[in-house]
Amino acid sequence: MNNSPRQGEKSELAVASELMMQGYGVSFPFGHNHPYDLIVDKDGTLFKIQVKTAKQEQGNRYYIQADANRYETKDVDLLAGYSEAEVATFFIPVDEASGKRQRVTYTDLEKMGSDYNRQSANHISDYLFSEATQRV
Repeated sequence: MNNSPRQGEKSELAVASELMMQGYGVSFPFGHNHPYDLIVDKDGTLFKIQVKTAKQEQGNRYYIQADANRYETKDVDLLAGYSEAEVATFFIPVDEASGKRQRVTYTDLEKMGSDYNRQSANHISDYLFSEATQRV
């Protein structure tokens, strides 16, 4: 049932709730013909966000299925992945998205075997809302 519209709605509400708890204003667009699911007000700047349910890939790595070619920066600012297992959300600027899967890891940086792994990992610390919006 994870691929159902209900799961998507659950993810949208979880992301909206998390952002509201952080003090941001959150709006839902009226209707279903928008390329984004949420509008978030961060200090007077509005961000359009497309929400996806994140799936576990292996270990502490999660991904969202979001074809980067489908989203343009004029329509969507951020892709948000909500992981119910981690009870956490990550945000990827659309212009950083590439390919069909967007991945983020929750593994502690100290537990990654090498400097190369640490530097090449899409670590959650770089994909929090406050971090990702600085790159939009």
